[in-house]
Amino acid sequence: MPLSGDLYFLKDCFYPCFQLTAYACYVNIGASMEYVIRPVVPAEYPAVLEVYRQCEDFLALGPVAKASLEMVLRDIREARVEKGIFCGIWSGDKMIGVVSYVPSQFEFRTVDVFILLLMIAAPYRSKGAGSDILAMVEKELCHKKRIRSIKLGCQVNNPRAIKFWESKGYYVDRGPDLLPDKTTVYRLRKDITLPPAGK
Repeated sequence: MPLSGDLYFLKDCFYPCFQLTAYACYVNIGASMEYVIRPVVPAEYPAVLEVYRQCEDFLALGPVAKASLEMVLRDIREARVEKGIFCGIWSGDKMIGVVSYVPSQFEFRTVDVFILLLMIAAPYRSKGAGSDILAMVEKELCHKKRIRSIKLGCQVNNPRAIKFWESKGYYVDRGPDLLPDKTTVYRLRKDITLPPAGK
């Protein structure tokens, strides 16, 4: 068993984690809690909807405050259109959140990646889950490619989220920008220090 906070891989798992490796990623958090991030399959859409329902406080900041299966399917479609990956975040056999991201070629730039969505169900917030999961996602996004930056959009009326992202090294790069769905976001960015060539 790995030490607390270590990232390790389970070979030949049925679902690949992040689609960038042939392994599922686990991170051991504390004595007994593990998170697994993997692409969702249609049979898991009800679990995704339940996560969205537990995040209606966040959804209320946007144009549609009530979670629906149509909202879930729209976000999954958006990830596909952007050539992204929509994943469930699992603790044991319970989905506790979702993350959706574009692992490369965001806006045709090979050095930029984009986090489309990160939502953690209300009962799991303020316990370190978001920080640990973000660290997993960042590590996976940056470990094989020469990534220059990770980008995302954060609603201007969500100061708690802005504070979270800033505490993780992200800064407001542009905005506020009005999106087609009528939400207004800041474009946040985290610059990644690249190792010297050949390392």
